[in-house]
Amino acid sequence: MISTSSSATTNGCDNISSNCVIWQGPDIACIDLCNGDTISEVTKKIGDKVCQIITDGVSANPNLTGLDLSCLNIQGTTPTTLVPVLQAMVNQICLNASSSGSGGTTPLPMMVLPACLRYNDASGNPVTELRLDAFATLIANQVCTNLASINTINTTLTSFNTRIDVLEACVLPCSGGVVEAQIIPTCVSNVGNLTNVSVVVLALETAFCSLQTAVGLPSAINLAINQSVITGTSNSLTDSSVSYGSISGWNNSPSTLAQSVQNAWVVIDDIYSAVAAIQTNCCPGGCDAIVYNYTTSNSFASNGLINGVLFNFIGSSIPSTFTDASGYTLLTLTDVTGTSLSTTVSVTSLQNDAAGYFFSTGALNTAQDLSVTVNYSFVNGTDTCANNQSSVITGLVPCSTPVTSAITETDVTVTFSNLLGTTAIYTIDIIDGANVVVATEQVTNPTASVSRTLTGLTPGTAYTVRLTVQFNGATQVCNSTQQTFTTESAAASCSDGMDVAFIMDYTGSMATSIATLQSGFASLISTISTSSGANNYRLSIVTADEAINSTTPNYASCTEYTSLPAAQRLNYPGNSNHQLFITAWEMFQDNNATTATTALNQLGQPAGGATCVQMGNGGATGPECTDQAINRVLNNSFTNAWRSNVAKYIIVGTDVLPGGDDGSFDANDWTFIQTLATQALTQGVQIFILGPGVDVTYTPPGQSAVFPWRYLATQTGGAFNNTFDTAVINSQITAACLTP
Repeated sequence: MISTSSSATTNGCDNISSNCVIWQGPDIACIDLCNGDTISEVTKKIGDKVCQIITDGVSANPNLTGLDLSCLNIQGTTPTTLVPVLQAMVNQICLNASSSGSGGTTPLPMMVLPACLRYNDASGNPVTELRLDAFATLIANQVCTNLASINTINTTLTSFNTRIDVLEACVLPCSGGVVEAQIIPTCVSNVGNLTNVSVVVLALETAFCSLQTAVGLPSAINLAINQSVITGTSNSLTDSSVSYGSISGWNNSPSTLAQSVQNAWVVIDDIYSAVAAIQTNCCPGGCDAIVYNYTTSNSFASNGLINGVLFNFIGSSIPSTFTDASGYTLLTLTDVTGTSLSTTVSVTSLQNDAAGYFFSTGALNTAQDLSVTVNYSFVNGTDTCANNQSSVITGLVPCSTPVTSAITETDVTVTFSNLLGTTAIYTIDIIDGANVVVATEQVTNPTASVSRTLTGLTPGTAYTVRLTVQFNGATQVCNSTQQTFTTESAAASCSDGMDVAFIMDYTGSMATSIATLQSGFASLISTISTSSGANNYRLSIVTADEAINSTTPNYASCTEYTSLPAAQRLNYPGNSNHQLFITAWEMFQDNNATTATTALNQLGQPAGGATCVQMGNGGATGPECTDQAINRVLNNSFTNAWRSNVAKYIIVGTDVLPGGDDGSFDANDWTFIQTLATQALTQGVQIFILGPGVDVTYTPPGQSAVFPWRYLATQTGGAFNNTFDTAVINSQITAACLTP
């Protein structure tokens, strides 16, 4: 700059030298500009810097550290200077342009890598996502790697299969061309040396069998596990307030040998501690070492009275240094009258005698309580040891069991055995459901067998018979032997209407009887209709049949049978391969003479007859299931429910005993017959049994022979006859209708 002092002006401005103008701004380090430089110096420094930039051109490369370039997905080290950064940007723009297609602008998406494919780049930075093309490349490479691994595995498996085939074909020990794997056994066979596997396996089997023989089979081991009578509730010997179940290590329900052995060790440890305590603290000396203890049990005479007392001294413990004192231990029994019996025994001998000592009560009154005293006495040469103990034996008056019979609407006969002689006094009470005594009788000076009839009872009512015994000043109410019964329901008059059920044993031997019933059925209906007076009668017809090893009756395909409702065709299995067929051919209906006659006449037809309802299979030559049919009709409304306030009859035709569900008559069937009798009485149903079956007997265990069918008839107010004739049935119905 040229300095000037001219006062001239240029373009309206005062002229002044650039050397005279001072830069008063801040220092600018990049161009070496400082506060206080002249404008001439400032201009030159700026000019120099512009020339340098023009000269250098694109070679200028400023430091770009800190710039976020993650979206460019640059592989390797992230650049920090301008040129590499610009190049990466250009590359990304070109890539996006090529991938968008047809002029599109959508870039390739970034794909998140699954955990198994994530890796670190060359700089150690974790790579968790890649652009789609890089992601696809990575997946392709991994697939190739996996395929190579699969090929290797398949080759190995082929080799294994070949070797396994060889081993499976080998019968131990392998020989010949089979090359076995070898192992070094440590406790069997060729110990410590390489040995074929087959040889080792055989040696293991031999060792296992020997061990099994010594230890036992699993069943024997399980038996041993369950042998112990000690349970988790058993008290410890060391501390009686502690049960084994609360001790650590105890298994309440051992199921393995190890658990059982563990329990055994718990008990052994407890026993050890208890024995150690005994050794430490044992033993009391002198009289303190004696344990006094006895128990009593009663002996009974044939009449049920106490006739002796059995003393047992097993609970006593008398040291061997002691003997019985002179006169021994004194036993005394005293009754309520003050009468006493005494005897002496050697407790030192009896303490090891489980049989004990029998002390006869003689003439003592055992109906009331007996007092017992035991006066012990022992000596050891120095000490004399005595102890007195006492107890009470409860007096006992035996009770007889009453038996009821001849039960009517208002009466019952009670029978029982008297085993106490003529001095006993019995009271018979009849008690109703409200526990009220409705009838009573006292029996004095009784004979060996007592029988009394009590009256004034209500028809169709359940009662209890109870005996009370007075003997030798004691009174015993016999609740344990009381019996129940039900009075017969008040029989309605036939003129009030009649329900009559015919139940037939439908087996081959009964064909003639059924034909007889068919021929005389009109006469029976006339009798029933006349007896019913102006009221309705109802009839039903039921057959009972059975088969062995068959589930269908002979008439299973007959239209007359198949057309019946399923509820009228009972077909169910019994016992002993018996199948029971109970069929209701006619149901109770008002004045149903016509339909009942039709139903009856279709029965018992021979093969090729008017109908196909031929006689049934028959279970065998023995009993048939007629009692099951009676039960269905009586209790299960099998032919419709019985009416109230009408005369109710069941007429049974059979030539054998009832067979229940198994074709045989036994004690269970006898009990069932008695039950049916009671149920019929309660319902006011009279049962008539006709045919040879009434003459067949049964002998209950320990009893005399009985006639089951006769019992059922007489107990229900019905009748029986060994012939099956309509004239007999007519007469029995007529007689029943005339009975008040």
